[in-house]
Formats: sequence, structure tokens, C-alpha cells
Amino acid sequence: MFTPGSKYLIAITGLSAVSFAMYMLLVHPSALGAVALIGLLAATSLLTGITLFTRDGHAAEDQTSAATLDTPTPSMWPLVGAAGFSLLLVGTITTPIVFIFGIVAMLAALVEWTVQAWSERSSGDVAYNAQIRQRIMNPIEYPILAAVGIAVIIFSFSRVMLAINKDAGALTFILAASAISLVGLLISVRPQLKKSIVLTIAVVAAVGLVGAGIAGMGVGMREELVVAGQEDHYAHKECGAEKSEHFDKGVSETISAKSGADATIELIDGKLTAHAQGIEGLQDSITVARSNPVNIIFRNKDAGEFRLAAYLGKTKVADGVSEDLITCTQLLPQGAEQWLTFSIAKPSVSGEPYTLSIPGLAGQSVEVVVP
Repeated sequence: MFTPGSKYLIAITGLSAVSFAMYMLLVHPSALGAVALIGLLAATSLLTGITLFTRDGHAAEDQTSAATLDTPTPSMWPLVGAAGFSLLLVGTITTPIVFIFGIVAMLAALVEWTVQAWSERSSGDVAYNAQIRQRIMNPIEYPILAAVGIAVIIFSFSRVMLAINKDAGALTFILAASAISLVGLLISVRPQLKKSIVLTIAVVAAVGLVGAGIAGMGVGMREELVVAGQEDHYAHKECGAEKSEHFDKGVSETISAKSGADATIELIDGKLTAHAQGIEGLQDSITVARSNPVNIIFRNKDAGEFRLAAYLGKTKVADGVSEDLITCTQLLPQGAEQWLTFSIAKPSVSGEPYTLSIPGLAGQSVEVVVP
């Protein structure tokens, strides 16, 4: 009635069920052990069902055919499926990406193993069966493997570049590119090299790269990147008269397209002048539309480095606490120009007006009127 294999698996399944129930009642229902035991119970239940259905994979003598006389070829897909199931369990208590990788691995193992099992029963010729499988799966496998390989290479390189010094990173890229070019040259001038040698070189390079990526992940990002991530240098603009270490780095000094400007603000001989779009002559104020993007061109024609700052009122940061809302350009040298874009949601009312000014230059400002 029950085959030897099914009896063993039934016993394992029962033991898993009892262990899971006792753990849930006596230890903790949401702990890691409960997740592991329910995974074990599900796996043994599945194997028990398969074993009962196939009766340990034994067929009667009168049920055999030429296609079933050959021993099935070895397959790695059961191992991939088991690894995917392990990732699935780990992903339930760690991060979603691990859970997703587990699902992908299990689906890949299911499809690949199914096609391989089907192809092995197509005929009694092992070579012909392998050819059938290749004709079906190779057009799917090669693009996917290429995409996965590229992703692994990019990710591994990124971990290495984030861990080492930026100067060492440039040198690493040069050495890696030189090594790849040299190996490619040697293979091209020696086409008679055995495929096993070329494959060994590729595998060693891939393992070394992945190992370097894992080591980079273990080391973590270099200190300057950690500090930058914690302080978030570019989340806020430093709009004072002094030069900012981060915000004023790599200053853009020219504007490629100047159409669509609402006004042009120039600093000439210590005086701030405004040219409003469509209005002749110099203005001491500009009028802008409410809740629309406002594009201002700022030109520094004075000796020294200056920035244009826009005071846009106050913003609430906590109960009873507010701070000035200011946006600005970078610090520009003489002869440079840059865009300043902002939007004002509230109309200008009595009190502090909206203004455009030069930090560190007193008495020079242009009022911004919002109807």
C-alpha cells in the first residue's frame, strides 16, 4: 500500500507538524523558528504527495517503454529550487528583495525541470532529447542569463567603487579594462586555445569580481559617502554670502537656452537692476503669477563672486516654529549667468514682501509682487 519512501516522508511530515504545533503553543508564533518549521512542513508535505503519486518512481515491467529505459540525466534544478525555497523563507523575515529572488528561483527551477523531464521521455536517444530541450529553452535562457550576468557585473563593480577611494577607483577601472583587453587579444591571436582554458579564465574572472563585490559590501561605503548620506548635502541650499563646500561645487556659468525668462536680474557696480519681460526700462519690482514656475536669469557683471537669493516668506517646521524659505543660485564669478526658478503659492500681502537680493550686499533688492 505505502512504498518505503512514502512511509519515511509521512513520518517526517508528521514530526514536522507536531514540532510546528508545539513551537507555536510553547515558544512564539511569529519567531524565526515558526517560519522555519512551517517551511519544513510544507516541503515534506509536497514531497510526500509526489512520492505517493509516483510510488517512488518505480514502474511495472509492462508499463516500460523505450523512452523510459535510459537513466535520466543529472539536473541542477532541484538544488536551485531548494535554494529558492530557502530564500523565500528568509525573505519573509528579512527584506522583500530576498523574497522576490526566492520566487524567481523557484519559478525558474519549475520551468526548467519540467521541460527537461518532458524532453527526456521524448525518445530513447539521449542526444536527441537534449537537442529538443535546447531548441525550446536556449532562446529564453541566453537573453536572461546575459541580463543577469550584466546586472551582477554592474552591481559588483558598484560595491567595489563605493568602498574604495575615488582615486583608487579610477585606477581599478583602468587596470580592469587593460586586463580584459589583454585577455581578449591573447584569445584572438591564439584561436586554437581549448575552450576549457577560455572557460576557466572567464569563471575565475567572474568569481573574483563577485568576491570583490561581496567584500565591498562587507566593508561598506567609504567614509565621505557615509557622511554625505547622513548630512544630505544637496537637500538644502546654502544661500549665504560665503562659499558653500558642496552647493557651490561645479558651478554652471552659462545658460544654453534663454527663452521663457520672466525677468533678468543683473548686478552692475554694486547695484541690482531688474528687466521685466515685456516692459521697457529698469524696474525696482517684478510681478509674477501665483503658483506658477518663475524663471529668473541672474547675471553677475560685478567684480567678485555673488549669488542671487529669493526670499519666499516663511515655512512651518514645527508647532510655533517657522523659518525663512530661501532659494538661490550658486556663487557666480564675474561674467557668469545662471537660472533661478521658484514658485510662490501665496499672494504678497502686508508684512515682509517677497524679494530678490544679493547676500552680503546691503540695500540692494528687487521686490517680487504676487497678485
